[in-house]
Amino acid sequence: MEIAQIVENMEFIRESFRECELKEFSLKRIGELSFKYYWDYNCEYGVITAFKREAGLCVDYPQVKAFSPTLPNRWNRVCGAITGAFWVFALTLEPSEFEEAVEKLVRFHNETPLPVFRAPKTPFLPKAPALSIVCRDSVLNWCRATGVHPKSTERSYRCAAITADVAVKCGQIVRELSPVG
Repeated sequence: MEIAQIVENMEFIRESFRECELKEFSLKRIGELSFKYYWDYNCEYGVITAFKREAGLCVDYPQVKAFSPTLPNRWNRVCGAITGAFWVFALTLEPSEFEEAVEKLVRFHNETPLPVFRAPKTPFLPKAPALSIVCRDSVLNWCRATGVHPKSTERSYRCAAITADVAVKCGQIVRELSPVG
């Protein structure tokens, strides 16, 4: 998916929903909550719900899920943690900041050896860059690089931890581009 298509979706979200002013939030808590909520439903749910609960995001996951099919460009193949972060950007940043925010997040996700986040009592997970924001490709790239089977418990923990990593990076970018609280 091209950056221009992502930005177009974000502009559509912004035009359809009101702008959110986030309350002060803890990056550590955003990471912990997104990891926890990943296990309840999925990675997009984890990011959206963490920002809703910790920072007062003005939408919840059922609204995101119901609205997403109306987006001009389908991003259903993109990692849900990433699309959750795109929603946060769309609702909290100025439209002039969308492209920069997306580029920073995509670069982080694709180039950083992940996961960084480690929850208590979770297995050690090897790190490798995702090299793609497409969910399937991201998972397979990590599995090939680390030797972990795609259907393993470790792969599930990797996705939960990357959900936390993306949520924390999203929070850092929001603070950098549009300081809150």
